[in-house]
Amino acid sequence: MRKQYKNILVAVDGSEQSYNAIKEAVGVAKRNQGKLHILTVKDINRYYGLAGRMDLTGTPALDRIAKSILVKSCKLVNYEVEFETYELAGTPKHLIVKFAKEHDIDLIIIGATGAGFIDKLMLGSTTQYVIIHAPCSVMVVR
Repeated sequence: MRKQYKNILVAVDGSEQSYNAIKEAVGVAKRNQGKLHILTVKDINRYYGLAGRMDLTGTPALDRIAKSILVKSCKLVNYEVEFETYELAGTPKHLIVKFAKEHDIDLIIIGATGAGFIDKLMLGSTTQYVIIHAPCSVMVVR
């Protein structure tokens, strides 16, 4: 018997591969009559060195970026399946795994690499961490 994925987490960071993950997640959710949980994490660590030791959690620029990522994600879902969006701030790899544990996620769908330059050179460190530490199956999308 095939496993059914009812709670599907798709992590998006604004990269093309993360939007490809949304498209794949919609198909998986349709086939399984599942619900999508679309998560973007404002990676304050990426910008931490630029601002010194300031708390960037409520920075308007990061808030705008996160909002635009979620707006584009919603357009890609196009109400074809049930979904909710979430916006968190912190370290993406840790928060994705934590979210999956706390929300009883059956499947995480994530892009192979992220929006960062280093992530484009190799399998993204966030993706690799999620694969190793996730409490459920992980689908990696190119």
